Amino acid sequence: MIDGTLELKLAGAEPVGLGAGEIAFLPHGDAHLVGKPLDAPAKALSSLVRAPVAGEPVPVSVGGDGGATRWIVLSATLERHLSEPYVDALPRVMRVDLGNSKVLDSLTDALGLTLSASDAPAVGAGAERASLAELVLVEAMSRYVERLAPGGKGWLAGLADRYVGRALALVHGRPSEAWTVEKLGRQVGLSRSALAERFSDVMGEPIFGFLTRWRLQMAAEFLLTTPRSIESIAHDAGYESPGAFSAAFKRVFGKPPSTWRKRRRKGA
Repeated sequence: MIDGTLELKLAGAEPVGLGAGEIAFLPHGDAHLVGKPLDAPAKALSSLVRAPVAGEPVPVSVGGDGGATRWIVLSATLERHLSEPYVDALPRVMRVDLGNSKVLDSLTDALGLTLSASDAPAVGAGAERASLAELVLVEAMSRYVERLAPGGKGWLAGLADRYVGRALALVHGRPSEAWTVEKLGRQVGLSRSALAERFSDVMGEPIFGFLTRWRLQMAAEFLLTTPRSIESIAHDAGYESPGAFSAAFKRVFGKPPSTWRKRRRKGA
């Protein structure tokens, strides 16, 4: 939201009010209404947006003679095999106040919306705007996690936890490393038993159950985006033989690694 106020509503949920500087992120892609009032005749966004010229953002004006409201529409695509279970742990609407956010200011500057009510977007710099839009979403997710009440359970609580969050960062950053609970404990400042207990309590699964799943998720990504051999990917995922890796991969993704890779190539 840049100026004004509006309401956002999903089916079966109460409307969510939004003001200037706030963002509403819908991680599950739910259909929704945006407006004020919400009982005004609805129009599909796709029917309003014109074909962009040279990749430039397209301004859209809609509504009656009420107070002016301006907002930026951002969209994102996620690789399901990488985004789970983080995205699944998010609510249907993630509302975050991005007031005083430098990255939001930078995005509005790049769109030419900060000091002017003009609908004319800045020319060029499409790649810069796309990167800024990504950073706005990252900032929103970061602020959302930071403001969670202490003592929660699950993925989001794990990210916010001092010790579990550090362990998650290490495992995500170096998934192929020969981690042990003792080694992770030394890195985060807890004993082996204390980290194992805390991780299981907060995340709802043992460390190595999580590590195994994350390595397979990364393996799925490598299969789709690199020409590396299945043997090499299996080794980095912690499996001594391609056969053991294939069996584990099929249990998680429903198909062996070779089929997973071929499917993506066909749909490229």
